[in-house]
Amino acid sequence: MQQANLYQQYKAHSLETLTKGEIVVKLFEETSKQINMGILFTENRNAPKAYNCIAKAQKIIQALDFSLDMKYAVSIELRDMYLFLHQKLGEAIAGNNIALMKDVLSLVDDLKVTFRQADRIARITR
Repeated sequence: MQQANLYQQYKAHSLETLTKGEIVVKLFEETSKQINMGILFTENRNAPKAYNCIAKAQKIIQALDFSLDMKYAVSIELRDMYLFLHQKLGEAIAGNNIALMKDVLSLVDDLKVTFRQADRIARITR
């Protein structure tokens, strides 16, 4: 029991020490994981679990959208991207469209790589 508590404390501390960029990357990693699981459940004809995974991915994307600071021009472009991803995930799960899920997954993975690189550059230039 004490080991579980220590592990929870470690996880909490790890999250508290992440940079904003690292948090965004973690959110994209979780989104990617949920879409991958949604694809697997769709392939295995488990619609309820597939729906739940895609819904979790959509919630993460919404959280990323809500966190944008709209005083920056890039935020407008990111909002459009996030809305597009959210919409396409909805279409994909409604139609059990694995190809569309994979397309969205590719975009999410590209965003994850981009934000990881941006975070590295930001840390170097500080």
